[in-house]
Amino acid sequence: MKLDDIGEIIAVRKLTLLSGDEQSSEVLALLGTPKQLPQHSDYSCPYQIKGVGSETVRYTCGIDAFQALQLAIRSLAGDLEVLNRSLGGNLRWEGDENGWLGFPDRTDRDR
Repeated sequence: MKLDDIGEIIAVRKLTLLSGDEQSSEVLALLGTPKQLPQHSDYSCPYQIKGVGSETVRYTCGIDAFQALQLAIRSLAGDLEVLNRSLGGNLRWEGDENGWLGFPDRTDRDR
């Protein structure tokens, strides 16, 4: 399945990409509505990173809408971490100035 459009957006995280010349640009993490797959009982949930990188619409699949949503959030978090490393750690979220992008992972249990 190839998606060209994320569809209805249910959540947006605004990030800032810092540059060396004191300018910045906005990066958006977008999460779409989980939907049942055509002619199947499973669900998919689209997500996209806009403002940097390929901006490809990606998706995860789960047994139900909740699992598809949870997996999309985890996948989005992982994609942002990889992207952030490739950008020299210069992505920032307004909730943390030290580089945490606000998505829980295994190392964030104490936050």
